[in-house]
Amino acid sequence: MTSSSGAVHNSVATAAGALVDKYTAVPAFSPPGPAFDPAKARGKSVFVIPVSASVSFNVYVANNLTAALKNFGIKTDYYSDTGQVSQWVAGMNTAISQHVAAIDLIDVDPAVVGPQIAQAKAAGIPVIVDHFLDTGHTSYSGYKNVAGIVGAPYNLAGRLEAAWALKQTGGKGTFVMVQSPDSLSSTDVAIGIRSEMSKDCPKCHLVNVDVPFNDWSTRMQTAVSSALTSNPDTTYVLPVWDGMVQYIQPAITAAGKTGKVHISTYNADPFALQDLQKGNAVTMDVGESYSWLGYALADQTLRLMTGHPPVSDEKVPVRVFTAANVGDTGRPPAINTGYGNAYLNGYKALWGLSR
Repeated sequence: MTSSSGAVHNSVATAAGALVDKYTAVPAFSPPGPAFDPAKARGKSVFVIPVSASVSFNVYVANNLTAALKNFGIKTDYYSDTGQVSQWVAGMNTAISQHVAAIDLIDVDPAVVGPQIAQAKAAGIPVIVDHFLDTGHTSYSGYKNVAGIVGAPYNLAGRLEAAWALKQTGGKGTFVMVQSPDSLSSTDVAIGIRSEMSKDCPKCHLVNVDVPFNDWSTRMQTAVSSALTSNPDTTYVLPVWDGMVQYIQPAITAAGKTGKVHISTYNADPFALQDLQKGNAVTMDVGESYSWLGYALADQTLRLMTGHPPVSDEKVPVRVFTAANVGDTGRPPAINTGYGNAYLNGYKALWGLSR
Protein backbone atom coordinates (compact mmCIF):
# COMPACT_ATOMS: atom_id res chain seq x y z
CA MET A 1 0.00 0.00 0.00
CA THR A 2 1.37 3.40 -0.92
CA SER A 3 1.23 6.33 1.46
CA SER A 4 -1.30 8.06 -0.81
CA SER A 5 -3.66 5.09 -0.76
CA GLY A 6 -3.27 4.88 3.01
CA ALA A 7 -4.24 8.53 3.28
CA VAL A 8 -7.32 7.88 1.16
CA HIS A 9 -8.41 5.01 3.40
CA ASN A 10 -7.86 7.12 6.51
CA SER A 11 -9.87 9.96 5.00
CA VAL A 12 -12.78 7.63 4.20
CA ALA A 13 -12.74 6.15 7.70
CA THR A 14 -12.67 9.59 9.31
CA ALA A 15 -15.54 10.99 7.25
CA ALA A 16 -17.74 7.94 7.77
CA GLY A 17 -16.83 7.70 11.45
CA ALA A 18 -18.05 11.24 12.07
CA LEU A 19 -21.57 10.18 11.05
CA VAL A 20 -21.51 7.02 13.17
CA ASP A 21 -20.25 8.84 16.26
CA LYS A 22 -23.31 11.13 16.24
CA TYR A 23 -25.60 8.20 17.01
CA THR A 24 -23.79 6.02 19.56
CA ALA A 25 -25.00 7.76 22.73
CA VAL A 26 -28.34 7.33 24.50
CA PRO A 27 -30.70 9.54 22.46
CA ALA A 28 -31.84 12.95 23.68
CA PHE A 29 -35.33 14.29 23.05
CA SER A 30 -35.78 16.86 20.29
CA PRO A 31 -39.23 18.53 20.17
CA PRO A 32 -40.88 17.76 16.83
CA GLY A 33 -43.08 20.85 16.97
CA PRO A 34 -44.54 23.51 19.27
CA ALA A 35 -46.22 22.69 22.57
CA PHE A 36 -50.02 22.48 22.47
CA ASP A 37 -52.99 21.59 24.65
CA PRO A 38 -54.63 18.25 23.73
CA ALA A 39 -57.49 18.76 26.21
CA LYS A 40 -60.08 18.91 23.41
CA ALA A 41 -59.34 15.24 22.68
CA ARG A 42 -60.22 14.12 26.19
CA GLY A 43 -62.62 11.18 26.33
CA LYS A 44 -62.56 10.43 22.60
CA SER A 45 -61.49 7.17 20.93
CA VAL A 46 -58.77 6.11 18.49
CA PHE A 47 -58.81 3.02 16.26
CA VAL A 48 -55.44 1.33 15.66
CA ILE A 49 -54.88 -1.00 12.69
CA PRO A 50 -51.46 -2.75 12.63
CA VAL A 51 -50.00 -4.54 9.63
CA SER A 52 -50.27 -7.67 11.78
CA ALA A 53 -51.54 -7.68 15.35
CA SER A 54 -49.10 -10.27 16.70
CA VAL A 55 -45.84 -8.67 15.47
CA SER A 56 -43.86 -7.46 18.49
CA PHE A 57 -43.04 -4.12 16.86
CA ASN A 58 -46.74 -3.37 16.37
CA VAL A 59 -47.61 -4.49 19.89
CA TYR A 60 -44.95 -2.28 21.51
CA VAL A 61 -45.92 0.78 19.46
CA ALA A 62 -49.63 0.27 20.15
CA ASN A 63 -49.11 -0.34 23.88
CA ASN A 64 -47.16 2.90 24.26
CA LEU A 65 -49.61 4.80 22.07
CA THR A 66 -52.33 3.57 24.42
CA ALA A 67 -50.34 4.58 27.52
CA ALA A 68 -49.75 8.06 26.12
CA LEU A 69 -53.36 8.65 25.15
CA LYS A 70 -54.62 7.45 28.54
CA ASN A 71 -53.25 10.72 29.93
CA PHE A 72 -56.27 12.32 28.30
CA GLY A 73 -58.81 9.59 28.94
CA ILE A 74 -58.67 8.52 25.30
CA LYS A 75 -59.69 4.95 24.53
CA THR A 76 -57.72 2.96 21.95
CA ASP A 77 -59.09 -0.03 20.07
CA TYR A 78 -56.28 -2.29 18.79
CA TYR A 79 -57.66 -4.17 15.80
CA SER A 80 -56.86 -7.88 15.61
CA ASP A 81 -55.64 -8.98 12.19
CA THR A 82 -53.15 -11.37 10.61
CA GLY A 83 -51.76 -9.17 7.86
CA GLN A 84 -54.50 -9.55 5.23
CA VAL A 85 -55.60 -6.63 3.06
CA SER A 86 -59.24 -7.65 3.44
CA GLN A 87 -58.84 -7.36 7.21
CA TRP A 88 -57.36 -3.86 6.97
CA VAL A 89 -60.28 -2.80 4.78
CA ALA A 90 -62.73 -4.30 7.28
CA GLY A 91 -60.94 -2.55 10.13
CA MET A 92 -61.17 0.80 8.36
CA ASN A 93 -64.88 0.27 7.73
CA THR A 94 -65.43 -0.60 11.38
CA ALA A 95 -63.58 2.50 12.57
CA ILE A 96 -65.57 4.75 10.24
CA SER A 97 -68.87 3.22 11.32
CA GLN A 98 -67.94 3.80 14.97
CA HIS A 99 -67.22 7.49 14.26
CA VAL A 100 -63.87 7.36 16.06
CA ALA A 101 -61.84 10.53 16.46
CA ALA A 102 -58.76 9.23 14.60
CA ILE A 103 -57.40 6.11 12.86
CA ASP A 104 -53.75 5.06 13.24
CA LEU A 105 -52.23 2.67 10.68
CA ILE A 106 -49.05 0.97 11.93
CA ASP A 107 -46.82 -0.14 9.04
CA VAL A 108 -49.83 -0.55 6.74
CA ASP A 109 -49.45 0.63 3.13
CA PRO A 110 -52.07 3.40 2.83
CA ALA A 111 -52.39 2.75 -0.90
CA VAL A 112 -54.20 -0.56 -0.29
CA VAL A 113 -56.90 1.13 1.80
CA GLY A 114 -57.04 4.33 -0.23
CA PRO A 115 -60.82 4.36 -0.75
CA GLN A 116 -61.41 3.83 2.96
CA ILE A 117 -58.98 6.63 3.86
CA ALA A 118 -60.94 8.92 1.53
CA GLN A 119 -64.17 7.90 3.27
CA ALA A 120 -62.63 8.60 6.66
CA LYS A 121 -61.51 12.04 5.52
CA ALA A 122 -65.01 12.80 4.25
CA ALA A 123 -66.34 11.78 7.66
CA GLY A 124 -63.93 14.13 9.41
CA ILE A 125 -61.72 11.34 10.75
CA PRO A 126 -57.96 11.95 10.36
CA VAL A 127 -55.89 8.93 9.33
CA ILE A 128 -52.27 8.80 10.49
CA VAL A 129 -49.75 6.44 8.85
CA ASP A 130 -46.93 5.23 11.08
CA HIS A 131 -43.53 3.80 10.13
CA PHE A 132 -44.37 2.75 6.58
CA LEU A 133 -41.87 4.72 4.50
CA ASP A 134 -38.90 6.96 5.13
CA THR A 135 -39.53 10.35 6.69
CA GLY A 136 -38.82 12.03 3.34
CA HIS A 137 -41.61 10.27 1.43
CA THR A 138 -44.28 12.96 1.83
CA SER A 139 -45.05 12.83 -1.92
CA TYR A 140 -45.77 9.08 -2.04
CA SER A 141 -49.02 8.66 -3.99
CA GLY A 142 -50.45 6.34 -1.35
CA TYR A 143 -50.50 9.23 1.10
CA LYS A 144 -53.38 10.97 -0.70
CA ASN A 145 -56.00 11.95 1.90
CA VAL A 146 -53.72 10.90 4.77
CA ALA A 147 -53.81 13.56 7.50
CA GLY A 148 -50.48 12.83 9.17
CA ILE A 149 -47.34 10.74 8.78
CA VAL A 150 -44.87 9.41 11.33
CA GLY A 151 -42.03 8.43 9.04
CA ALA A 152 -39.27 5.91 9.64
CA PRO A 153 -35.50 6.59 9.60
CA TYR A 154 -34.83 4.08 6.84
CA ASN A 155 -32.47 6.24 4.79
CA LEU A 156 -30.49 7.20 7.88
CA ALA A 157 -30.24 3.57 9.00
CA GLY A 158 -28.84 2.62 5.61
CA ARG A 159 -26.34 5.46 5.71
CA LEU A 160 -25.19 4.32 9.15
CA GLU A 161 -24.82 0.71 7.99
CA ALA A 162 -22.51 1.82 5.22
CA ALA A 163 -20.70 4.41 7.33
CA TRP A 164 -19.80 1.83 9.97
CA ALA A 165 -18.40 -0.52 7.34
CA LEU A 166 -16.38 2.33 5.83
CA LYS A 167 -15.13 3.42 9.24
CA GLN A 168 -13.92 -0.11 9.98
CA THR A 169 -12.28 -0.72 6.60
CA GLY A 170 -11.40 2.69 5.22
CA GLY A 171 -13.24 1.61 2.09
CA LYS A 172 -11.04 -1.41 1.41
CA GLY A 173 -12.52 -4.48 -0.25
CA THR A 174 -15.97 -5.21 -1.63
CA PHE A 175 -19.22 -4.43 0.18
CA VAL A 176 -22.22 -6.69 -0.42
CA MET A 177 -25.64 -5.09 0.11
CA VAL A 178 -28.58 -7.49 0.58
CA GLN A 179 -32.08 -6.15 0.05
CA SER A 180 -35.64 -7.17 -0.84
CA PRO A 181 -36.72 -5.07 -3.83
CA ASP A 182 -40.37 -6.04 -3.33
CA SER A 183 -40.40 -4.08 -0.06
CA LEU A 184 -40.58 -0.28 -0.23
CA SER A 185 -38.97 0.10 3.19
CA SER A 186 -36.10 -2.18 2.12
CA THR A 187 -35.60 0.04 -0.90
CA ASP A 188 -35.46 3.09 1.37
CA VAL A 189 -32.70 1.53 3.48
CA ALA A 190 -30.81 0.57 0.32
CA ILE A 191 -31.04 4.16 -0.91
CA GLY A 192 -29.33 5.23 2.31
CA ILE A 193 -26.54 2.68 1.87
CA ARG A 194 -25.85 3.84 -1.68
CA SER A 195 -26.03 7.48 -0.63
CA GLU A 196 -23.37 7.06 2.04
CA MET A 197 -21.12 5.06 -0.25
CA SER A 198 -21.40 7.74 -2.95
CA LYS A 199 -20.67 10.51 -0.45
CA ASP A 200 -17.69 9.14 1.44
CA CYS A 201 -16.30 6.47 -0.88
CA PRO A 202 -17.51 6.97 -4.47
CA LYS A 203 -14.89 4.54 -5.80
CA CYS A 204 -15.83 1.76 -3.39
CA HIS A 205 -17.09 -1.50 -4.86
CA LEU A 206 -20.69 -2.09 -3.80
CA VAL A 207 -22.37 -5.31 -4.96
CA ASN A 208 -26.16 -5.63 -4.78
CA VAL A 209 -27.93 -8.90 -3.90
CA ASP A 210 -31.71 -8.95 -4.35
CA VAL A 211 -33.77 -11.55 -2.50
CA PRO A 212 -37.57 -11.12 -2.37
CA PHE A 213 -39.03 -11.18 1.13
CA ASN A 214 -40.78 -14.53 0.76
CA ASP A 215 -37.59 -16.17 -0.55
CA TRP A 216 -35.26 -15.39 2.33
CA SER A 217 -35.17 -18.92 3.71
CA THR A 218 -34.73 -20.60 0.33
CA ARG A 219 -32.54 -18.23 -1.68
CA MET A 220 -30.62 -15.85 0.54
CA GLN A 221 -27.79 -18.12 1.69
CA THR A 222 -27.08 -19.25 -1.87
CA ALA A 223 -27.26 -15.71 -3.26
CA VAL A 224 -24.85 -14.33 -0.65
CA SER A 225 -22.51 -17.31 -1.06
CA SER A 226 -22.37 -16.61 -4.78
CA ALA A 227 -21.54 -12.94 -4.14
CA LEU A 228 -18.75 -13.87 -1.72
CA THR A 229 -17.30 -16.35 -4.21
CA SER A 230 -17.41 -13.80 -7.01
CA ASN A 231 -15.88 -11.12 -4.76
CA PRO A 232 -13.28 -12.84 -2.57
CA ASP A 233 -12.08 -9.48 -1.24
CA THR A 234 -15.45 -8.80 0.47
CA THR A 235 -15.02 -7.19 3.88
CA TYR A 236 -18.62 -6.38 4.84
CA VAL A 237 -22.12 -7.61 4.12
CA LEU A 238 -24.82 -4.96 4.57
CA PRO A 239 -28.26 -6.56 5.00
CA VAL A 240 -31.01 -3.94 5.09
CA TRP A 241 -32.68 -5.85 7.97
CA ASP A 242 -31.00 -7.88 10.68
CA GLY A 243 -33.63 -10.59 10.18
CA MET A 244 -31.48 -11.56 7.19
CA VAL A 245 -28.47 -12.31 9.38
CA GLN A 246 -29.55 -15.89 10.15
CA TYR A 247 -29.24 -16.72 6.44
CA ILE A 248 -26.10 -14.69 5.78
CA GLN A 249 -23.95 -16.12 8.58
CA PRO A 250 -23.99 -19.66 7.13
CA ALA A 251 -22.92 -18.21 3.78
CA ILE A 252 -19.94 -16.52 5.41
CA THR A 253 -19.01 -19.74 7.20
CA ALA A 254 -19.35 -21.85 4.05
CA ALA A 255 -17.11 -19.43 2.15
CA GLY A 256 -14.40 -19.83 4.79
CA LYS A 257 -14.66 -16.14 5.62
CA THR A 258 -15.38 -16.34 9.35
CA GLY A 259 -13.54 -13.49 11.06
CA LYS A 260 -12.81 -11.87 7.70
CA VAL A 261 -16.27 -10.82 6.53
CA HIS A 262 -18.41 -8.85 8.96
CA ILE A 263 -21.99 -7.61 9.06
CA SER A 264 -23.41 -4.12 9.61
CA THR A 265 -27.20 -4.03 9.75
CA TYR A 266 -30.43 -2.46 11.06
CA ASN A 267 -33.33 -3.22 13.42
CA ALA A 268 -31.58 -4.20 16.68
CA ASP A 269 -33.38 -7.50 17.15
CA PRO A 270 -32.13 -9.32 20.27
CA PHE A 271 -30.67 -12.30 18.39
CA ALA A 272 -28.52 -10.00 16.24
CA LEU A 273 -27.45 -7.94 19.25
CA GLN A 274 -26.46 -11.15 21.01
CA ASP A 275 -24.31 -12.07 18.01
CA LEU A 276 -22.69 -8.67 18.39
CA GLN A 277 -22.10 -9.24 22.11
CA LYS A 278 -20.43 -12.56 21.37
CA GLY A 279 -18.02 -10.99 18.89
CA ASN A 280 -19.34 -12.94 15.92
CA ALA A 281 -20.07 -11.64 12.42
CA VAL A 282 -22.34 -8.73 13.42
CA THR A 283 -20.25 -5.74 14.48
CA MET A 284 -22.92 -3.01 14.33
CA ASP A 285 -26.72 -2.86 14.48
CA VAL A 286 -28.84 0.30 14.23
CA GLY A 287 -32.03 0.37 16.30
CA GLU A 288 -34.90 2.62 17.32
CA SER A 289 -37.14 2.62 20.36
CA TYR A 290 -40.57 1.11 19.74
CA SER A 291 -41.81 2.79 22.91
CA TRP A 292 -40.60 6.18 21.68
CA LEU A 293 -42.42 5.53 18.41
CA GLY A 294 -45.64 4.92 20.32
CA TYR A 295 -45.42 8.32 21.97
CA ALA A 296 -44.51 9.94 18.66
CA LEU A 297 -47.61 8.44 17.06
CA ALA A 298 -49.63 9.72 20.01
CA ASP A 299 -48.23 13.22 19.51
CA GLN A 300 -49.16 13.32 15.83
CA THR A 301 -52.58 11.84 16.58
CA LEU A 302 -53.31 14.33 19.38
CA ARG A 303 -52.32 17.28 17.19
CA LEU A 304 -54.75 16.23 14.47
CA MET A 305 -57.54 15.34 16.90
CA THR A 306 -57.39 18.85 18.34
CA GLY A 307 -57.23 20.81 15.09
CA HIS A 308 -53.50 21.50 15.12
CA PRO A 309 -51.39 21.02 11.99
CA PRO A 310 -49.34 17.82 11.81
CA VAL A 311 -45.58 17.96 12.22
CA SER A 312 -43.45 16.91 9.28
CA ASP A 313 -41.07 14.81 11.36
CA GLU A 314 -41.59 13.42 14.86
CA LYS A 315 -37.79 13.16 15.16
CA VAL A 316 -37.74 9.65 16.61
CA PRO A 317 -34.02 8.92 17.02
CA VAL A 318 -31.91 5.90 16.22
CA ARG A 319 -28.98 4.48 18.16
CA VAL A 320 -25.92 2.70 16.80
CA PHE A 321 -25.01 -0.38 18.82
CA THR A 322 -21.44 -1.65 18.69
CA ALA A 323 -19.27 -3.72 21.00
CA ALA A 324 -18.66 -0.53 23.00
CA ASN A 325 -22.28 0.06 24.03
CA VAL A 326 -24.30 -3.07 23.25
CA GLY A 327 -24.21 -3.93 26.95
CA ASP A 328 -26.85 -1.22 27.40
CA THR A 329 -29.35 -3.58 25.76
CA GLY A 330 -28.97 -6.16 28.55
CA ARG A 331 -27.28 -9.55 28.78
CA PRO A 332 -28.83 -11.25 26.99
CA PRO A 333 -30.19 -8.34 24.97
CA ALA A 334 -33.84 -7.46 25.39
CA ILE A 335 -36.07 -6.00 22.72
CA ASN A 336 -36.69 -2.25 22.85
CA THR A 337 -33.87 -1.68 25.39
CA GLY A 338 -30.96 0.75 25.37
CA TYR A 339 -32.63 3.97 24.27
CA GLY A 340 -33.34 5.70 27.57
CA ASN A 341 -36.66 7.35 28.36
CA ALA A 342 -36.11 11.01 27.50
CA TYR A 343 -39.23 10.86 25.34
CA LEU A 344 -41.50 10.42 28.39
CA ASN A 345 -40.78 13.82 29.91
CA GLY A 346 -40.24 15.37 26.48
CA TYR A 347 -43.69 14.62 25.12
CA LYS A 348 -45.41 15.29 28.43
CA ALA A 349 -43.86 18.75 28.43
CA LEU A 350 -45.19 19.36 24.91
CA TRP A 351 -48.65 18.32 26.07
CA GLY A 352 -48.65 20.46 29.21
CA LEU A 353 -48.53 17.49 31.59
CA SER A 354 -45.30 18.43 33.33
CA ARG A 355 -46.57 21.68 34.77
